[in-house]
Order: sequence, then C-alpha cells, then structure tokens
Amino acid sequence: MRLLLLLVLVLLQPVSAQAGQATTQQERTRPERSPGWHESSLQHDGLTRYFRYYIPTRLKKTPALLMVFHGGTRSMRKIFSRHAGGLQEWRQLAEDNGFLLLAPNGVNIKTGDTRGDHQSWNDCRMPVEGNNSASRADDTGFANALIDWSQVHFSTDPDRVYITGASNGGMMSLRLVTELPERITAAAVFIANQPEQTDCRTPEKPVPLFLLMGTDDPLMPWQGGQILGKGPRMMSAPDTLAFWLKVNRADAGRVQSRQLADIDREDDSIIMRSIYPAAAGGQPVWFYEVRGGGHNLPSVSHKIGFLGRLIVGNQNHDLEATREAWRFLRQFNR
Repeated sequence: MRLLLLLVLVLLQPVSAQAGQATTQQERTRPERSPGWHESSLQHDGLTRYFRYYIPTRLKKTPALLMVFHGGTRSMRKIFSRHAGGLQEWRQLAEDNGFLLLAPNGVNIKTGDTRGDHQSWNDCRMPVEGNNSASRADDTGFANALIDWSQVHFSTDPDRVYITGASNGGMMSLRLVTELPERITAAAVFIANQPEQTDCRTPEKPVPLFLLMGTDDPLMPWQGGQILGKGPRMMSAPDTLAFWLKVNRADAGRVQSRQLADIDREDDSIIMRSIYPAAAGGQPVWFYEVRGGGHNLPSVSHKIGFLGRLIVGNQNHDLEATREAWRFLRQFNR
C-alpha cells in the first residue's frame, strides 16, 4: 500500500517543464526581477533554505506577499506542476492581482535535504516516534526571514502578508498564525486539522482565518484521529473550527451559513459555507465544509485524475477554492 501511495503521488504531481526552467540564485544581492518563476536561497539556522518566487507581468509597486506552503512529502516545485491540483491557481491569481507569490521549501525528514521534492514542515504536532512530520527545523524562523527578504528586495507591503497551505502546509500555516500573528495579516488553510496535543504555545492574537475541510478525507479524517493510522491524534474538523472560533473571538451566534451553488451535479459533492463575524476585539472565521470532498482542493479548472482520486478521495468541482480564499484574504489590510 505504501508503494502504491508513493507511486500515485508521483503521478499526481510531476515536476513540470516550467518548474525546471526556473532560474537558480545563491543569495544574490539583487534577485532576479523578470516576470516568471525564479529559485533562490538564504541561510537560516545553519541551513541553506530554498524557495521559489513568481513575479507577475505587472508586479505592483508595493505588492502584497502571498506565501504558499506545500503539503507533506511535496515541494515548492511539485505544488505548481501541471497535475498538482487547485493550488497552482495561485500563479494566475498573482498575474491578475499583481502580488508577489512565494513558495518556500520544507526539509526532508529522513535525509535533512532542503532542496528536494520529498519535503515536510515542522508543524505543531507533538513529536512521536514514527510520526510522519518529525522535522525539527526552525520553519517559523525561515518564514519570518522570507517576509523580511521580500520586503527588502521587492518592497512588499508589511500590512498585506498572506499565507496559505494544504495538509502539512495548512498545519504549518496554523503554526505561523500562532507564532507570528504580528506579521501575518490573514491565512487560508486547506484540509488541515488542529492536533490534539500541540508542540506550540497557545494562540493569543486573533488573525483572520479561512478554513476548508472535506467530510470524506481519507488522510486528514473529518472525525479526527490519527493520519493513516499512525502518529499523533488530530482534532475533528468541527473541534478544529471551535478551537479557532475561540482564539479569534468570532461570534458563533451571528453565523451566516448557506450552501454554495452545486455547479457540477456529477461530482457527488456540495459545499456549505459558514461565515462567523468577529466579536469585539476579534477576527472573522470563514469555514467551508466540503460534503463528499476528499484530501484535495475543490477546483473547476484543475481536476485530479482517476489515479489521484484513488488515494486522495473525491474532488468537488463547484468552486475554485484558491480564488475563494483570495476573495477572503484580500479584504484584510492592517
């Protein structure tokens, strides 16, 4: 089963020719500024840490920064490959809106490699022997350094720093909301629950939060528990929502819930959206329950193939999830 999983994940997210054409930089004083993908690195915590950034054709003078964190055993290249699913829509959104798109690379938990394609993030799961997220890298510090890097080299707006990620990348985004709330303007988190036992401090400052979960997710169980039957236990999706409603001081009494349009009636899935407005001193939470959805992003334009669905489950085709996330994120400016 493990061999099949690895094989299908490779088939699901091959590295595209475009990814291979990205330029490589070793901490150049002046980063490449031409439109398109570029690869660079910086030194942090004794490691050379790699990242890719995308410059749209019309980058704004003081652009917003959007950082996308890949899922576990993926990479900064794989999430933007041709068959990678809905996350790749962020590139077109950068073109449409003129923001700087940045994709950091995690660390290989077995080899310590920082540039490869089988990477993970040090999220808030409590370390357990056999845990599938055993990285001890200072990824929070790395993300903080990347915010500084983008401001120095591209004059990104410190009041518009947005983060997003799916699965392990979503959990990493929750860690950054917890540990860097003074720098993160808003976050969009896909298919990622909160761990029952956390390796992070308790979140103290509310940050606008977008959450999307699938009820039929085979990897990040809606009802909670272990991921693939091993490692630390995760909260259920409803408990994860309740956790962040409390952190954000969002008003559950004024929630606005509705079913989104069932555009594709053949996908065996619908989406329920619940908007929880901020109470006094708080921030809002938008929650998306993808009924019949698996471990993937709903997408109209980036559909997952048959082999991919065997592993990650059913995909909803009623919504371009990244565009919905951007509609949420762009509202917020410190």
